[in-house]
Amino acid sequence: MAADGSVLQVEQVDLRHQPSLRRWWETGRDCWSGDRVVPDWPVWDVSRRVLPADNPELETSSFLASDQEGVVGFGMLVLPVRDNPHLAFVDLGVLPGRRREGRGTALAGVLEELARKRGRNTVIVEGYAPPEAAAPCEPFAATLGYELANQETVKHQSVASYRALRDDLRAETAAGLADYQIVGWDTGCPDEYIEDCCRLLSGFNAQVPLGDLALEDSEWTPERMRAWEARNQEVGRHSFSAGAVSADGSLVGTSGIRVDDDDPTRGTVGITLVAPDHRGHRLGLALKMAVTDLALQHFPDLDHVETSNADSNTHMNGVNERLGYRPVERLLEFQKVL
Repeated sequence: MAADGSVLQVEQVDLRHQPSLRRWWETGRDCWSGDRVVPDWPVWDVSRRVLPADNPELETSSFLASDQEGVVGFGMLVLPVRDNPHLAFVDLGVLPGRRREGRGTALAGVLEELARKRGRNTVIVEGYAPPEAAAPCEPFAATLGYELANQETVKHQSVASYRALRDDLRAETAAGLADYQIVGWDTGCPDEYIEDCCRLLSGFNAQVPLGDLALEDSEWTPERMRAWEARNQEVGRHSFSAGAVSADGSLVGTSGIRVDDDDPTRGTVGITLVAPDHRGHRLGLALKMAVTDLALQHFPDLDHVETSNADSNTHMNGVNERLGYRPVERLLEFQKVL
């Protein structure tokens, strides 16, 4: 029930029924339209392909919220399947003309209760703000009892700017690569590196600044990796990776960029990680260059690549700045223990 006493109806959307999914997608787009510095709502062709597809990693449920006047907002509940069984990730929004009526508060309560019924005791919600200004999500989250657990800066790399920097960057990284080979692949990790890749991924959360987020490490196996890769291939998502191979043939670092067939001008950075014993050779910079080049080989019309890093991650922030990434937004991660 909303603050004015009216009844808010929250109905789950059948993601495999395209007209219903389209209505949900349009509502989410309209909720986000005036709140973001960057118009970053996924394009329709990506959403219609990705959301209905089975996901071995995440269970996703989408919702529309309505009152007597019609649809007022959207919601999403994402539950990790293979790890972090205590967590639920929530996304929600209310149409600009229907805010400050208690609809968002009522919708958040419904989504939290659904998470609680699934045995989750901690909810994480993301919000965005301009680089130097506050945003409506901050007081709203505080009112609902969410605390700011982590803050990152969203950055964009213009491909045109990167091309202009590439020769100088290659010269900078040449000496550090003397004892390493850089390899690359599109979505399917080569068999000879998959055990090492799983080992790197399994320790990722413990090695990056996460603030106070209650995220636990994942345990990756070759079987899990292959299932994740198969799902990406099914939905037309390219997960480009570059790897650093040491003299003994071990994979000791990796970096990734995701590009969708249905959105070929935009890339999104995945993880970049170098094993502790192999740091200090500019491998992070070299790997990020290599995976960007690999993505450009397959998608020559790529316009920009997006990444985000915790403000406290000074090393990676320095690498990204050298690659031409520039701040565009703040990513705020709020957390609530139910």
